[in-house]
Amino acid sequence: MPDESSESSTPTVEVRYKGTAVSPGIAIASAVLLFADEHIVRKRRIRPEDVAGEITRFEASLLKTRQQIQAIRNQLAVSIGEADASIFDAHILSLEDSSLIESVKEQVVSRLVNVDFAYEQVVRSYTRKMRELDDDYFRERANDFLDVSHRVLRNLQGKVQTELRNLDAPCIVLAHDLSPSDTAGLDRKLVLGIATEAGSRTSHSAIMARSLNLPAVVGLRELIGKFEPGVEILIDGYEGLLIVNPTDQTKYEYGQREKLHHDVDLKLDLLRETLPVTLDQRRLIVSANVEILDDLPLIKEHGAEGIGLLRTEYLFLNQDESPSEDQQTEMYLQMARASKPHHLIIRTLDVGGDKKRPHLGIEVEVNPFLGFRGIRYSLGRPDLFRTQLRAICRASVEENVRIMFPMVSDLAEVKEARRMLEEVKTELRAENIPIGEKLEVGIMIEVPSAALTADILARHVDFFSVGSNDLIQYTLAIDRGNEKVSGMYQPAHPAVLRLLQTIVEAAHRNNIWVGVCGEMAADVILMPALVGLGVDELSAGATSIPRIKRAIQALNYEEARQLISRCVLNESAEANQAELAQMANRLYPEIL
Repeated sequence: MPDESSESSTPTVEVRYKGTAVSPGIAIASAVLLFADEHIVRKRRIRPEDVAGEITRFEASLLKTRQQIQAIRNQLAVSIGEADASIFDAHILSLEDSSLIESVKEQVVSRLVNVDFAYEQVVRSYTRKMRELDDDYFRERANDFLDVSHRVLRNLQGKVQTELRNLDAPCIVLAHDLSPSDTAGLDRKLVLGIATEAGSRTSHSAIMARSLNLPAVVGLRELIGKFEPGVEILIDGYEGLLIVNPTDQTKYEYGQREKLHHDVDLKLDLLRETLPVTLDQRRLIVSANVEILDDLPLIKEHGAEGIGLLRTEYLFLNQDESPSEDQQTEMYLQMARASKPHHLIIRTLDVGGDKKRPHLGIEVEVNPFLGFRGIRYSLGRPDLFRTQLRAICRASVEENVRIMFPMVSDLAEVKEARRMLEEVKTELRAENIPIGEKLEVGIMIEVPSAALTADILARHVDFFSVGSNDLIQYTLAIDRGNEKVSGMYQPAHPAVLRLLQTIVEAAHRNNIWVGVCGEMAADVILMPALVGLGVDELSAGATSIPRIKRAIQALNYEEARQLISRCVLNESAEANQAELAQMANRLYPEIL
């Protein structure tokens, strides 16, 4: 809600909106509005005399969509080459499919319904029939239809869709929400901040904002429509504020605040080359989570000990077709070389849930977060999985590469994934393609079944990495992207801490190490818990690393162990959060 009333038109005075701060920082720029790809298309009866107007509107939308796709194709042909840009030819063919166009017009004439409803119904019928065919070509055509239909519907409904890859000036992106594929397409040089109506601290838009070191505020409910694109806005990622039309006085005050934060950051920069060791000499590893090659300079800049999580899905989400084996190999090799002398942990494709692109062929599911995602998707798409395994094995010649399988829920999945990995190694050796001598294999512990059988799983892998975001989500039955229940997302809940304790103890009993690569790893208030539990590695966004090091260096491992032994017996998350915050405030208040 705004701190003062505002009309639906763009306000001309300063107006403040309060949301949830999810990524620190301050930014001032023009607003760019991004509409979601999900379209609510309502059926509307029309009169016979309205038919001609509806069909004219449809034809105009098709023409506009063709011009948009052709413009994107031409631009890509210049930047990445004609061969790669030609993938959009299939989109244009889908757009010009005569049988589909005639079916839509027939629906409008015979049923007397609005053309956007008719179009959406026909596209849905076409894509369903194509996906039922046992033919890869037609399944890909279905994806083309679906992708193009989103753009056609936007044009029919008069929505302006900003191309996040084709911005021409610095801006702050405002959206209802941002999907992983949206954030994968951000122009990182021009997007200065992110604000969304939906989301929580652990939603993907928040995680990506922290990873990109962008100020971000989420949970700004019912904001889109209150002002026009291009208005000047200020994002306060510390307090969770979005300020429309900031006054000169406000800009001055925020300039002073930014200077204070900058002074703290300069002191933290001195920790870059220091080791994360507790006062009583317990050594941890602190590594970085990365997505793309642009993240590599941040590794050394912030003192990361290698890459603890390479999210390979962004290589798939950031383009309109799956990357080839050679493309993947080249990326992994660059990542491995940049990580030396430390390790690179490559997580295999983790799509499904809210991480989708048409070319991945992920069908609509009633509950996608409990469906075809993570290792389940990879094992169900052996063509894609084997290509990725081959690329990872080829990159392992750098001898610092490790592989990790996501969303494991059962030992059978581990065994099948390892079997396919060994087959790929054998193939590559037979082809005289060099691979590394040893490729350590780990798994993500993200679901309660994996946590509760960690002692069994530990006998079959070389390491664990806890994906705390999903582990908390599934343990507490909280959709972390749903702002209505986001307040119940509690990392310090006794159930979560007990599961973490089970995981760490099982790993150490079986002589394997365990890390945490979810958002818990970057939360310095939770650092006494993670240190006290005996976690061996923390992997977080590179910009968080100096703060993590500062917290570890101020802690005493034995004192933290005693604290966690009390926390797992406490009755509530609130009690645990209070104890953890008290220790953090006593030992390192300047970074909270």
